[in-house]
Amino acid sequence: MEQDERISEPIHIVPVSESEAPTICTPSVTSDNTTKDIHRCEASQSSAPWPGRTYIIRSHENGQVITFLDGKIVLDKPGGLGTFRWRCVEKKGWLGFRDPASARFLGYDEHGYLRCLMDHHQDYEYMCPRKRPEGGYVLLMLLKKKEELVPLGVQTQETENGVQQKVKTVKWDSGGIVWDFIEVSCPST
Repeated sequence: MEQDERISEPIHIVPVSESEAPTICTPSVTSDNTTKDIHRCEASQSSAPWPGRTYIIRSHENGQVITFLDGKIVLDKPGGLGTFRWRCVEKKGWLGFRDPASARFLGYDEHGYLRCLMDHHQDYEYMCPRKRPEGGYVLLMLLKKKEELVPLGVQTQETENGVQQKVKTVKWDSGGIVWDFIEVSCPST
């Protein structure tokens, strides 16, 4: 274990895979400013999402991460406030992602916006990460009414605090975002 003078808690080095050993540094406890710790280890590589493991879900293109902030899911730059770690779970073969702090699942609302509201993993929370040959993953959501998978993309909205990017289900032709799943250590919940 290494100690960084900028934080008081120890840093754990977590290997991403057995074959390659890039590392991700994460503090041993969660605090309001832990997104700042993402900058400390840039040698992070996307991992295949697996049940029981915890991930930062990052846009492959711009490096912003899926963040639970002020009760909403947004795409935020690393270093902002909010929850950004997601515990991967499985039910009936479907993957889902749960916020370890609130035990709520990522899902979508009636307008297709990603939310973190439900304490169960059912149809609106079912996800399917699809690996791309070029790298990264397309994150697909099950649209129950249409019984089809659709990608997650981003919609930019004007708010009283400026521009905010919200994660949303999109049509196939509008281009979903390519995501990286960065495995991190997470305190037991």
